Amino acid sequence: MMTKRILIVDDEEGYRKVLLNSLTDSGYETKAVKNGFEALEEIKRQRYSIILLDVKMPGMDGIELLEQIQGTRFSSHAHIVIITAYTDQDIAREAVRKGAKKVITKPFSMNDIEACLSEL
Repeated sequence: MMTKRILIVDDEEGYRKVLLNSLTDSGYETKAVKNGFEALEEIKRQRYSIILLDVKMPGMDGIELLEQIQGTRFSSHAHIVIITAYTDQDIAREAVRKGAKKVITKPFSMNDIEACLSEL
């Protein structure tokens, strides 16, 4: 099995660290960034099979970043999973309509994340 390369994009340091450490311990190759601008730069440098993307971030929100990612040739193969603390169904529908594969609600368990990743 090929190792999945995962990019974590979240402005909350706690979530970034938990995801980074847990997914690395589970055998994934992971990188974490704190905003959409860093994510776009990272996507240009490295190909990722999965992008875990927070919705509410300063500067560029996750939906805007999702649109930008979908518009780049660098990440056309990446599965995008939205992670959000907001349970607004409109956000989830918009994210899926714009190309996200899944939406996970915060707070989440690592079992939720692992189950989602195994489906991709």
